[in-house]
Amino acid sequence: MLTDEFTSAVRSLYVPEMGTEATAPLLYWLIRAIRPRRVLEVGMGYTTPFLAQALRDNADAVARERELLGSEQSRVEQPMAHAGYYEQPYEPQLVCVDRMTDPNSSAPRALPVLDGLGLSDVVHVIEGDLRGSSGEVRDRFGLVDLAWIDTWDTLAFLREYWQLIDPAGGMLAMHYLMTYPEGRAVQAYVRSLGRLDGGRLEITNLCEPHKTGQNSVTLVRRIRDYAEPEDLRPQGAANDPTGVLGELPVEVR
Repeated sequence: MLTDEFTSAVRSLYVPEMGTEATAPLLYWLIRAIRPRRVLEVGMGYTTPFLAQALRDNADAVARERELLGSEQSRVEQPMAHAGYYEQPYEPQLVCVDRMTDPNSSAPRALPVLDGLGLSDVVHVIEGDLRGSSGEVRDRFGLVDLAWIDTWDTLAFLREYWQLIDPAGGMLAMHYLMTYPEGRAVQAYVRSLGRLDGGRLEITNLCEPHKTGQNSVTLVRRIRDYAEPEDLRPQGAANDPTGVLGELPVEVR
């Protein structure tokens, strides 16, 4: 969890002009919610320990929940648990790509912070340019469940790494694309990739309106090969308590 000890340890990595003071905890909770196994970060720094801590906390949660499954305590704490989910191993990893040469970045200082928090075993660092590093990422992961991109080379990333993002629900989170022309061009390029996926792409932009720079996160989810999970709830009126499904035209149900 994001304890006082954690907050104190990562404070030294915070660089105000990098604009990730709200984004870092947002990424933490996103990972806690969707539980990716394979996370990629391009551009290390303040966000790195948040990503690693989320994966560690997820692994601890899965182990505990798996032990409780089927018990009376489980019925109280996780009454909607899907038992089939726990049949798959959960050993999450974070791969970070960074040149470690930006004098304004806290990337080099992230490594001792990770060590101090006991998170180094969750993280694999590729020191170098993102261009040409996709092969090592592919060898390490195969497909990526979630990628966090915090670099001016976002277009280069998309051109080289797009096919590594899992087309069955893999996500991209990209920093600061909303409020400058180059960023809007990158978003247009993403939409063109979505057309290649048959239009099966979800895009959401989150803007921090109180800031003049580094002030947005764009979330992209590939759903080209995504299949809606089977509805495991009991059938009946409880699935539609307001009756809205009965009012929909047949063709959109």
